[in-house]
Amino acid sequence: MSAVEVKKAQNNLTCPVCYQLFNNPKYLPCYHSYCEGCLEKMQVQSKIICPECRKEAKVPVGGVKEFATNFFINRLVDDLILKKKVAGEEKVNCDCCNEKDPVVSFCPDCNSFLCNACNDFHKRSKMFGSHRVVPLTELRSNKDTPAIQAKVKIPVCKEHDYELKHYCETCDELVCMYCTMKKHNGHNHDTTKNMAGKHRSQLKKVTTPIDGMIQDLSDVHDNVDKMMKKIRKQGDEVNKQIDQHYNELVEKLMKQKDEVKQQVRDTVSQKEKALTTQLDEVDSTQIELVSMKELNDALEKSSDQEALSAKKQVIDGMQQLTEKYKKLNKPPVQSNTLRFIPSKDAFPQFGYFSAIADFCASEVVNLPQSITVGKKVEVTIITKDSNGDCCSTGGHKVFVQLKSFTGNVTVAEVKDKNDGSYVASFVGEQVGEAKLHASINGQEVRGSPYNIVVIRNYQALNLPNKVVNNNGSLGNPMGVAVGRNGVWTVVDGSNCCVYVFDGEDKLVRKVGSYGSNNGQFSNPDGIAFDNDNNLYVADRINHRVQKFDVNGNYLLQFGGYGSGDGQLITPYGITTHNGRVYVADNDNHCVSVFQYNGQFCISFGSDQLNKPYDVAVSINDHLLVADGGHHCIVTFTLDGQYVGKFGTQGSNRGQLNNPYSLATDVNGFILVSDNNDHVSVFDHVGNFIHCFGSKGSANGQFNCPYYIALGPNGNIYVSDCNNKRIQIFTNY
Repeated sequence: MSAVEVKKAQNNLTCPVCYQLFNNPKYLPCYHSYCEGCLEKMQVQSKIICPECRKEAKVPVGGVKEFATNFFINRLVDDLILKKKVAGEEKVNCDCCNEKDPVVSFCPDCNSFLCNACNDFHKRSKMFGSHRVVPLTELRSNKDTPAIQAKVKIPVCKEHDYELKHYCETCDELVCMYCTMKKHNGHNHDTTKNMAGKHRSQLKKVTTPIDGMIQDLSDVHDNVDKMMKKIRKQGDEVNKQIDQHYNELVEKLMKQKDEVKQQVRDTVSQKEKALTTQLDEVDSTQIELVSMKELNDALEKSSDQEALSAKKQVIDGMQQLTEKYKKLNKPPVQSNTLRFIPSKDAFPQFGYFSAIADFCASEVVNLPQSITVGKKVEVTIITKDSNGDCCSTGGHKVFVQLKSFTGNVTVAEVKDKNDGSYVASFVGEQVGEAKLHASINGQEVRGSPYNIVVIRNYQALNLPNKVVNNNGSLGNPMGVAVGRNGVWTVVDGSNCCVYVFDGEDKLVRKVGSYGSNNGQFSNPDGIAFDNDNNLYVADRINHRVQKFDVNGNYLLQFGGYGSGDGQLITPYGITTHNGRVYVADNDNHCVSVFQYNGQFCISFGSDQLNKPYDVAVSINDHLLVADGGHHCIVTFTLDGQYVGKFGTQGSNRGQLNNPYSLATDVNGFILVSDNNDHVSVFDHVGNFIHCFGSKGSANGQFNCPYYIALGPNGNIYVSDCNNKRIQIFTNY
C-alpha cells in the first residue's frame, strides 16, 4: 500500500470526535460509530447526543461498553496498522519475544512480525512448519507477496475467557464451548461456522428492501420539493391577482391589502414549514437507511462472529426503519391549493384569501359505522384550511358517493350551507360492506374512503317478495339452505327428497327417495352447503348424515344409530364451518362435530342441552344452538366450551317457545323460528330487536315455520312447513 493509499484509508477510519484512528468503536442506535472513550466523554447522565445526526441515544445499563462493537471498523483499523508497519511508517517490534532485535519477516498465518531468532525457530518448529514466512524486504517491495490482512479477532467470553466460537439460536447470542455445556445446555446451538450461513441469509432477507425504500423516499423527497415549488409559484400568482385587484382601489384599502398579503405569506410559510419538516424526516430516515445499507454491505464481507454479533441490532433497526418508511412513504403533506377570492361588495371587505380546504385537514363528521338499508342518512363535511381552521365560506365542489362491495355506486345529494360546511344525504341500497368516498375540489378528504356496513332493515319486513311451493308438490318443507351462485335447496320431509332450485327459483332437480340405501332418506330434516357447494342432509330416522355434490351425486355418509363417538340419534339441523360439519344430535342432547370427509371430531353440550334442533355459527365464531327443551339459544365456542345463553320461554315478543331453527347474517343479527309462528330477530349478544309474521296461511303468515336460511343477496328463506311452501323475504 502506498503512502497516499495509507493516508486515504486512515482518513476513512478516523473517529469524527477525536480525529484519531478508531479505538474500540461502538455503534449508536442511529448506526453512527465512535470510539468507546469518546462516547464516555459525550455521555450526559444516561444519554448521548449523536454529533452527526443529533439523535438522542439512551446509554445501556452496563454503560457505553454495552453498545454493539463495530467489528468491521476494528478489523479495518487492524489492517491499516498492519500495512503501516509493513510500509515502515510505524515502529515494529517482534510479536513473539521481548527482545528489541530488528524485525526481519512476517507470518500471515500467525499475523506476527518476527525477529531473526524467532524467524529461525518458526521455520524449525513442527507447529509452525507449514506456515509461509515472508521476508519483510519482500513485503515492502510488494513483489509476489501474499495479501496481507490482519487476523480476525474472535471475541472472548467474559465469564470463561474462551473464544466465542459457538452461537446459541435460542438466546440469540455468541457463546463459548463451556457456555454450551452449562448455561446453554439443551438450547439450539452450534458452531458459528455452521450457524452463520443460515443467519446471514436471514440478515440478507431482512435488509433486501433497503434499496427500494431509499428509492421510494427519494421519490417522496422529489415530490415534496416539487410541491414546495408549486406552492411558491401559486403564491406568486395569487399575489399578482391581489395586486391587480387592489391597484384599482383607493388608497384607504392599502392597509387591508397588506393584511391579505400577509395571510398569503403566512400560509405559504406554514406550508413550507410543514413540508420542510416532512423533508427533514425523509432525509433523516434516508441517512439511517444508507447507514444501514453500509452496515449490511460491511457485514457481507465480515466474519461469522461479526455478522452474528450485529444480527439483532440490524433486525431491530430494520423494524424501526421499516415503520418510519411506512409512515413517510406518502405524498406531500401540503398542497398548492391557494386562491384569492375577490369580493363583489364595496364594503367592508374587498377581497379574501383562501387556502382551499386540503384533504389532510377537512373531515366528515357524524358518520355512523352502520346504516340501515333503504333509510336516508345525512353526514356533514367540514372544510378546513391548511392550518386546520374551519373555513367560513362555501362555494367548494364537494362530491360524496357510497360504493357497495359489488361495485354499485350511489351518489349523494350535497347541500352547501355557505358557512364552510356541507350536508350530504344518501341511501344505502345494498346490504353488506360499503365505502363512503368524499372529496373537496377533487381531493379526497381525511380518512376517505370510510368503511360503512349497510345492515338489513328487519323492522320493515312484512310480506314476502316471493312464495315457492313447487307447483303444489311440496309435502312438508323442512331444511332450507343457500349455496353459491344463487343455488338453494329445500328438504321435503314427507316426500323424503331434496329439491334443488337455481338463482331464479326454478326447480333444477330432485335428489333422493324413500329408503335406507345410499342416497335414500327417511324423514330428512336439516341441510347445509359447504364451500365447494356440496350438500349435507340430516337423514333423521336413518340416524345419519349423507353428503352429495350439487348435482345430486351421492358421495358418502357418516353417523349411524347410537350414543358412542361418531354415532347419532335423530339428527336435525346442520351447519358447516372451516372444514367441519356441526350436527344437532337431538336425542343424544348434544352437538356432534365431523370433518367434511365424515371423520368424527368431538361432541359437546350434553350438560347444557335438552333436545337441540338446529345450529349456526355467529359473527364472532361462536356456535349457536336452538335448544327446544330449554326454550333458549345456547352459545358455545367452536371447540365446545360453554359460553352462555339467551331467551326465555313464552309467547310474548322476544320470548321463545320450542325454538326450532336459527340463522345469522353478516352483521351479526340472529334469526330464530319457533312454535310462536313467527321469526324473532336478536342482535349478536342476544338482545331482542324485532319479530315478523303471525299464525295463518296468508302471505307473511306462518304455520310451523321450521328452518331459516339467508342468501348472500339479502334474501331470507323460511320453510313454512304446514302451509307447504317457502316464503322468500327481501328487506332492501
